[in-house]
Order: sequence, then structure tokens, then C-alpha cells
Amino acid sequence: MGALKAESPTYAQRPERWECRADIVVADDCGRELIGRLANISEGGFMAECEEKIPKGSIVEVCLPDRGRVRAEVRWVLGWRFGAMILPS
Repeated sequence: MGALKAESPTYAQRPERWECRADIVVADDCGRELIGRLANISEGGFMAECEEKIPKGSIVEVCLPDRGRVRAEVRWVLGWRFGAMILPS
């Protein structure tokens, strides 16, 4: 039997992220406007936390600093924290 070859771990390439602490309003697809706080932002998305849990797959609208109002799809949720992908306008 031959020795097992050690595989190098592979990582998905992630776009650069910038820390950003800003209060935001998260308008969800149920018509609610929720208080949130932006944690980081990238070219394609952002991470934030919100006063209520937002379901994965929801479409939200937020006003991002230096970017304005965007629509985004919630891609992951961990407690009150969520990550969203900005949708093309």
C-alpha cells in the first residue's frame, strides 16, 4: 500500500471586505423596516445584524454608505447576523 498523499486545503477566493460600522434600516420582503447595523461591505455584498432574524433567501433593501439604496438576497443567517449578496439593479 502506498502512502496517502496529503491534500492541501482549498479555499474559495473571497472579494476584499471593508469593515464598516453604520446604522441602517433593513426593509424586508414582508414590508417591515427593521433597525440594523452594518458590519462589513464588499463589492458584491455585506454583513449586518438586525433587531429581528431575517430568513435566508429573503430579499431586502438597505441604503449603504457611499453606495445608496440596494436590493440584496440574504445568503446566510447566524442568529441576528446575516450576509447578503447585492442584486444587479
